[in-house]
Amino acid sequence: MTKPIWKKEVDAFIIVSVVLSMFIFAAGFFGCSDSTTAPAQINNMSLSGISSADTIGDLQDIIRLDTVKILIKDIKMELSNTAEDSSEFKTGPFVMFMDMSSDCKLISSAFIPAGDYKKIKFEVHKLNDNETPPDLEFADSNGRYSVIVKGWYLGNYFVYRSTKSAHQILQFPDNIPFTSISVTNITLTVKPYIWFIKNGTWMNPMVNENSNDIDNNIKDNINHNFKAFRDNDKNGMPD
Repeated sequence: MTKPIWKKEVDAFIIVSVVLSMFIFAAGFFGCSDSTTAPAQINNMSLSGISSADTIGDLQDIIRLDTVKILIKDIKMELSNTAEDSSEFKTGPFVMFMDMSSDCKLISSAFIPAGDYKKIKFEVHKLNDNETPPDLEFADSNGRYSVIVKGWYLGNYFVYRSTKSAHQILQFPDNIPFTSISVTNITLTVKPYIWFIKNGTWMNPMVNENSNDIDNNIKDNINHNFKAFRDNDKNGMPD
């Protein structure tokens, strides 16, 4: 028997009401679920590089450096209460770029767990054949490189490329606290001018016979004269 028109309208109203109620319930459920989602982590550490105040080359007008680029990778941080690598900052490789000014240049940034850290570890790295260079100057038809220096020797422009690699472990002057809500900057410093001195005499980087001595100076300088410290105002001095 055919339902009266008014009953059809009532049935339709009931169906619409049920569907609408289910929609409102679902929206409320998923809305509450979203509200409890943990906020995304922010990068709480930045790593910068700068050339230390070493302008003897400029003063003597023998050698003057323009830019220095160092390839680093496998950056790790070590907590103060452990003897093991505690946090891998980032794998890389990254370019530590210095234009010989007093400005800190950002290398990279990342998130590390909150805590007090005592050391930073990394490798000055010559690219392997299967690695993509982050900067095309670190690989050419003659090989792959870890350090590139550009400048002038007695007024003649040069580009010096080194293939030396070195592992580096730097102890901070004081333990550095990191929180999850603020950014702490670590600055690395290096003295590139002394790479070109032997027995108190400047070496011409364009003479092939000097390459071995310059490369050894670079490796020794990385091992003994790299410094790392907290530098939140990025002025190249420890805070």
